Amino acid sequence: MIFLSVFFAFWLSEYRESKKDSETLDISIQYIASEMTYNHHRIESIFKYHSDLLREIDSLRQQSDSNWMELEGSDLTNWKGLQTPLLRSAAYQTYLNSNLIDNVEFEWAKSLTRVYYAQSITERLDNSFIEYVITDSESLTSLPRLRNLIRIYLSTLPEVMMEYQRAKKEWLNKYGYDIDIENDELRNEVNRRMRNY
Repeated sequence: MIFLSVFFAFWLSEYRESKKDSETLDISIQYIASEMTYNHHRIESIFKYHSDLLREIDSLRQQSDSNWMELEGSDLTNWKGLQTPLLRSAAYQTYLNSNLIDNVEFEWAKSLTRVYYAQSITERLDNSFIEYVITDSESLTSLPRLRNLIRIYLSTLPEVMMEYQRAKKEWLNKYGYDIDIENDELRNEVNRRMRNY
């Protein structure tokens, strides 16, 4: 009888701990979904802004009388400064640091890792850009430099969004990240990449 009561007490304690971990995991995933919703809107906004700037720069390049190589970003009609995505990853970092990864299906953990790995490339690009602004005295917003930087962002942001959409489809739609891509150009590029994946 004593053995059974001790066994039952251990079982009950383990059950409560498991239930608590499960609830904590659900909350953590909801925070990740919320963070990805914020990032999704940032990606769409920055993608549209950079696409518009690139079209304007390329239009200037096509004009035979254009001195586009001597112009600055501030000379562009749609210029609102050089905006970077500055995507958030605090919810994911908290999830990693809380050791909840042990309680997650392998495929789900792999999906999240793909999302935040793709996003980390954009974060490193943001950090490099910020470091460059601080340490370089040359004009970063000269149109040739600006064009190159914009093209880098326009090639990496669809990759991040593709991973977001894959995670949404596989796991995150039931936790609140269920947003479709509104920007036609971005959606078409993401779909093209998903077909070729």
